[in-house]
Amino acid sequence: MLILDIGCGKHKQEPAAIGLDRQPGSDADILCELAQFPWPIRDNCAERIYLSHFLEHQSDILRVMAEVHRIAKPGAEVVIVTPHYSSPDSYTDPTHVVHLGFHSFDYFVQTSFENFTYGAGGFRILDRRLAFGGNFLLDNLGRMIAKISTDFYEKHFAWVFPARNIHCRLGVVK
Repeated sequence: MLILDIGCGKHKQEPAAIGLDRQPGSDADILCELAQFPWPIRDNCAERIYLSHFLEHQSDILRVMAEVHRIAKPGAEVVIVTPHYSSPDSYTDPTHVVHLGFHSFDYFVQTSFENFTYGAGGFRILDRRLAFGGNFLLDNLGRMIAKISTDFYEKHFAWVFPARNIHCRLGVVK
């Protein structure tokens, strides 16, 4: 089973994963510029791909996701973790170029993504959730509202009870 960790930094998500990063001194097995395409990975080879705190640093998310789609096997799992747009983490890091919400990943479902890539396939959302910090009272209120309705939470309460991260698992459709 080939597992890739794109933008792995100093800590891979799984020890057996092959890490890609541009930074010398990272845990990368392959050093490459991830803003240049194509990546030095063959087509249809990965069964699991991690993008942990990577997407928010990319200026062309559509191209990144097209590249993820290219290197993934049909049915592969793509695990994404990124700061929610309401998180202070999203705005305090000056290297973050995009800020994502719960429904940002809807764009990559099969029909929308096919329109971008002009090809067959895309992704299906297997699971996604908001993660909150550790403040017992405030984070639990945000968590409770988001559980009732994520749309209502993002429209009315995201700035009052900020989420920390978005966790999204996608399945590759080819």
